[in-house]
Amino acid sequence: MTTNTGLLLLFTALSIGLSAAMPLAQQAPVNPFAQSMAGFTKRVDAYLDLRNAVAQKLPEVRETGDPAKISGREKALGQAIARARASARAGDVFGADMSPHLLRILAEDWKSRSAVDREAIFDEVPPGLELKVNQPYPTTIPLVTTPARLLAQLPTLPEALEYRLVDRRLLLRDRDANVIVDVLVGTLPKR
Repeated sequence: MTTNTGLLLLFTALSIGLSAAMPLAQQAPVNPFAQSMAGFTKRVDAYLDLRNAVAQKLPEVRETGDPAKISGREKALGQAIARARASARAGDVFGADMSPHLLRILAEDWKSRSAVDREAIFDEVPPGLELKVNQPYPTTIPLVTTPARLLAQLPTLPEALEYRLVDRRLLLRDRDANVIVDVLVGTLPKR
């Protein structure tokens, strides 16, 4: 055996031994936010699949100028979704993985606001209003907007869903069903 052949065999043996250990040492780094976003997107998609399945069982409202028919369909859809998600709890869609990122985004946004802007967020709804998962968003209070700067920082949602910031809660609301899909509690400091 020549020296070159011996070195080649030694090098081959070492590289085989190293390559077996390499997958452990060279695992791709994981971006925690991207991983959380993937989980959040999967949960949003699962909700939309359920919602679409429920909606297919309800009669459509054909072109109508009758607000009662439109409101009736909205209410029926919201109730049907709530029944289908009877075991849903706060945080199911936002998820334990995504919630810390959302809380960080909300805290940073809060710090950037003036005292007047901060107070306005609390003044839009009656004090002590507690909204829960599967509950309809009350039609007797304003449909509180989420500030544009904050929306730009939050994960983008499909058209059927929207964020609402009510008191100290970030809501995930189904627009067509007027039902609260998820709630993230404790998002803003107390007054």
